Amino acid sequence: MSVPPPAGPVAEILAAISCGERLARDRAQASAALAPDVKRRHLQEQVAQAETERARLIEARLGEVASVDLEGRFRPFFDAFFDRTRPSDWLEAQVWQYIGDALVRDLSDALAPALDPVSAEVATTVLSDRDEQESLALDEIARVLEEDPGEVERLASYARRIIGEALTQTRRALDASDAVRSLLGSEENEKRMLLDLLQRHRARLDRLGIDRVD
Repeated sequence: MSVPPPAGPVAEILAAISCGERLARDRAQASAALAPDVKRRHLQEQVAQAETERARLIEARLGEVASVDLEGRFRPFFDAFFDRTRPSDWLEAQVWQYIGDALVRDLSDALAPALDPVSAEVATTVLSDRDEQESLALDEIARVLEEDPGEVERLASYARRIIGEALTQTRRALDASDAVRSLLGSEENEKRMLLDLLQRHRARLDRLGIDRVD
């Protein structure tokens, strides 16, 4: 019979996910104002509503195992990431959505197996069920790039900024908390997780026809 992971690290992971999800909800809501027409604004509002529901779900689970105040430990890192990757227009908002959703799915793949069954199920539901959001983002990015291939360079620069900030702030958060290391078993496994995140990101940029990250 397997031994359940310690409650402390699990609570910290849930707190980090909860903090990030609430800020993702705010970003999705703000992106609706960047939509070029009513139809796309409505689609983005649906994305924001889905993020709101996910934020409620993960916050409820966090409240069952710890205080929601634990989110404050991770807020500076998420604030820095969101502030430094703010999209300037609708196209950048969709790039952010595409890359951001992919990153959180990757985190779910890496961390869910180390959580207790209930927390793992909640985390997987919150982080993985994003097919409609990804479809909207991909469709919008493909449409714009077909109409104006000259946008590729700008999108490549913005995509690099997103992943660069994501890795920077993730490393800062990992230095401030040993929760991930504790759950994954070692610092080496933690490093392997970060390298895997970067490799998956490179593959997605190739899929979009955007320059790879060095």
